[in-house]
Amino acid sequence: MNLHEKKQALQHDTSHDPSRSHADGLDFLWLEITAQCNLSCVHCYADSGPSRPLHGSLGLEDWLDALRQAADLGCKKVQFIGGEPTLHPDLTTLIESARGLGFTTVEVFTNGTLFTEALKDSFLRHRIHLAFSVYAAQADVHDAVTRKKGSFAKTMASLQWAVGCGLPVRVAAVQMETNAGDIDQTRKMLTEMGVASISSGHLRGIGRSAKGKKSEPCFDELCGRCWQQKLCLTANGEIYPCVFARFYPIGNLSQGLGYVLNGSERSAFRATLLAAQSQQRGNAHARSCACEPDFPPVPCDPDLGPVPCDPDLMPVPCDPDLVPVPCEPALGKESQTIRDRLWG
Repeated sequence: MNLHEKKQALQHDTSHDPSRSHADGLDFLWLEITAQCNLSCVHCYADSGPSRPLHGSLGLEDWLDALRQAADLGCKKVQFIGGEPTLHPDLTTLIESARGLGFTTVEVFTNGTLFTEALKDSFLRHRIHLAFSVYAAQADVHDAVTRKKGSFAKTMASLQWAVGCGLPVRVAAVQMETNAGDIDQTRKMLTEMGVASISSGHLRGIGRSAKGKKSEPCFDELCGRCWQQKLCLTANGEIYPCVFARFYPIGNLSQGLGYVLNGSERSAFRATLLAAQSQQRGNAHARSCACEPDFPPVPCDPDLGPVPCDPDLMPVPCDPDLVPVPCEPALGKESQTIRDRLWG
């Protein structure tokens, strides 16, 4: 039975009707088009690297079908991730398809070391949003994180090109032992380069950074919003509620995005997450952090640290365009003022 036949069979399964209202809809889709990366970052949540396969079980037609399904579900925002998405030979085709289907936000999350003229042309022609990972203001520190000498220079060159061309650009930095003490200098460097959106967060214990830690499902590393209006599709067709919830698959592309979006596995994930989040309320991190669940907007950024929140409260938009919300214990009354202004 091929992929189309499987979806048709599931659509006639009376025990689960995927054509029901889609009340949640689909707001944001991650397409993890490859597990391969030319770098081997010490903290990678996806455990990507040069030895991982460039292609999974999904081919070009599957990716195009996923984009069409997402568009049919009302999705207008897609982010191409990896691995390193610029390694994938079909990235420009997928970008063109996304724009043709009416996606208003198309972002590529990249290390910026592999930009070709063809990629640059595509980024400019379709005005692609670019998100870069930058780990330090010093080349040796950045390269220690990526474990690739010379990566800093290549990333900076691509970042400068993107800013110079006026493309929508943002930068994410992860704070960890390797770059401890360098984040402030990194922000200063990026601001001077003209980068307006800069976010930083603490390391999440997921993927490569979780090795040697507890093996049970790490719900405490999730922000609590990963069941809301978003899905992550990997190169092997597996679907997760979030890029960080890789320990909890909720379906496969062969079932159809709509089926998975309204499926029992996603509902079970939500119930489990709610229970886990309720146990976390009142912990030290949550008490000290001014980023609360009703405090919009929180950026949708695979490199950011977890933001304590409550899955029952009003959804926070998952949008790569949004300016990061400061998550600092010292904000105090300022956070309430901003929240009052935003929510009226």
